[in-house]
Amino acid sequence: MALYRLICAAALLSLLTQESHSQLNVCGKPALNTRIVGGQAAPEGSWPWQASLHRSGTHFCGGSITANLIVYLGRQNQEGINSNEVSRTVKRIINNPNYNSVTSDNDISLLKLSSPVRFTNYIAPVCLAASDSTFFNGTDSWVTGWGNVRSGTPLPSPQSLMEVEVPIVGTGSANVTME
Repeated sequence: MALYRLICAAALLSLLTQESHSQLNVCGKPALNTRIVGGQAAPEGSWPWQASLHRSGTHFCGGSITANLIVYLGRQNQEGINSNEVSRTVKRIINNPNYNSVTSDNDISLLKLSSPVRFTNYIAPVCLAASDSTFFNGTDSWVTGWGNVRSGTPLPSPQSLMEVEVPIVGTGSANVTME
């Protein structure tokens, strides 16, 4: 049985730096972002491209894709009411043909939603780096998600979206180049 893997949208590494080139003028510009540094709960609307993937009613990060996958957009908390969210089922999954199950290289999939989503202050597209973008070691970037707050420590209730600014660390070179 084929194992379908995807990069967890809930742990997006947002490469929003001056060194990257935006492909759209509407992407990567959160209308309500106040950017709290240091692993804090993210203010509502600060990461409008963040998605929460659910399988069988539970948020997950990575793993097998099943027929009952639901994508939540505009979600702030995993518990309670999220007045700005919308949900869509997944109509089609396109896996990266270069995915390597041994190394997990190229662990990304494209999900086609069941219907279009209207952009708001809480739901917007992320910018993708241009293919010739270079990100130097030490360039600050943002990581967001609903994962554990430290090893073995789950995110406390109401499981709010978290954000932290971290430097890019290259793998054996002075910079990271998108190919």
